[in-house]
Amino acid sequence: MKKIILCFLGLFFIVSCSEDPVSLITLEEGEAFLAKNASKEGVKTIEQGLQYSIIEAGNANSISPSLENTITAHFHGTLINGDVFWSSVDLNEPLVIKLSQLIVGCQKVISLMKTGDKWRVYIHPNLAYGLEGRPSIPPNAVLIFDIELLEVI
Repeated sequence: MKKIILCFLGLFFIVSCSEDPVSLITLEEGEAFLAKNASKEGVKTIEQGLQYSIIEAGNANSISPSLENTITAHFHGTLINGDVFWSSVDLNEPLVIKLSQLIVGCQKVISLMKTGDKWRVYIHPNLAYGLEGRPSIPPNAVLIFDIELLEVI
């Protein structure tokens, strides 16, 4: 019986210490997705791994938020396979947050937006949650957000 328990514990240890192949596949698939997406009509690249397309243009005369500003915005977040990981739209409650508290990719994109803009944003994991992931976001996942900037305070 001790041998069975020791074998089981050894197997568990080996499996738990091995590299997760899903995260590697996710990163490769995500980078291939971003490379292909960059060539699509209407997709603009801010920097490597950070892209957007305009769904709806807002008020061109309004200010763009800075990191010190608090924003009110709707976020609809999906993975490249279409799985929704979070949506203020589905919750029918926009997010009110200081811009500096968002992931770097969102900070950079939203700082270019104007009130009323609605953009689809594509973010490489290096500008999001990287290797850590989140409970509903796998490690090294490319994130896609539809962001509608409602207010800058």
